[in-house]
Amino acid sequence: MTMQSNIRIIELLRFLYQQTDEAHTVTVSEMIEYLKSKGIPSVRQTVYTDLEALDAAGIDIVQIKSTQNRYFIGSRIFEYPELKMLVDAVASSKVISAKKSQALIQKLGQLTSIQQAEQLQRLASLSSRVKPHNEKVYYIIDSIQTAILDQHQISFQYYEYTPEKKIILKHDGYRYILDPYALEWKNDHYYLIGYSHKHKGIAHFRVDRLTSVEPLDSKFQPMPDFDVAAYTNKMVDMFAAEHAEQVKLLCSNELMRVIIDHYGEDIEISPYDDTHFTVIIEVKPSGTFYGWVFKFMGKIRILSPQSCVDKMQDIARTFI
Repeated sequence: MTMQSNIRIIELLRFLYQQTDEAHTVTVSEMIEYLKSKGIPSVRQTVYTDLEALDAAGIDIVQIKSTQNRYFIGSRIFEYPELKMLVDAVASSKVISAKKSQALIQKLGQLTSIQQAEQLQRLASLSSRVKPHNEKVYYIIDSIQTAILDQHQISFQYYEYTPEKKIILKHDGYRYILDPYALEWKNDHYYLIGYSHKHKGIAHFRVDRLTSVEPLDSKFQPMPDFDVAAYTNKMVDMFAAEHAEQVKLLCSNELMRVIIDHYGEDIEISPYDDTHFTVIIEVKPSGTFYGWVFKFMGKIRILSPQSCVDKMQDIARTFI
């Protein structure tokens, strides 16, 4: 095969990949016209031969037979519904900035036709999303992931907001030293989980609130029995108290899906009466946990321990 033939078949594939899908088909004449615009002479027979070669190479060239046969790329690495889900995930992410989200959506659009890429862009609706301003999150995640794989400690600062919405460094710019164990996605945020030398135990931090992240030369050995999934399952919205508790809940039967969504299908459930069941969960009872119970308006009640019952009652009184 000559160099010109190589260039011709590559350009033909580019044209089909970018310009065609099920709703946008092209004829051989249109392919010849495109190749001509690129300075590549071709005739119908060479295009037919190239189409056969692409099909033999595993490219799904779909032919619609008619007076003028029409062609389009059929199956791709990602189908349109799959790309739509990925674009929605990027657009709704509270970790990825608007600028980086736009760049990622454009890259995802290159995996389909131009027409479908334009649809994905319109459906993303980034302008109405709540997005972070920390443009460095992307690179922070990469740095942390490298430290996790290499088992190197990291150092960082953590920021928060004043009532005036000003960004300030927590604890006067204190630098945390962490043995990073895992990055966990929960409730539209990335969390860094590891052994905190400040807290003398396992802690988690919102990745988009990290700044001045530095990998250290010092290495660490992770706790052999630490289970990331078990740790995150004890959290409600990743806000936590100091210690985990075995909490018994009385739940309305209609909320079975809620319990399974949060704690999985392996959670042990006990029938209570015709309309309720009980479940014992291990959770770190923070204000967010009590708020989670409260939002079900009595359809989930805390039965034990008494300390949690008392705390829930104290919180309820503040709303009266």
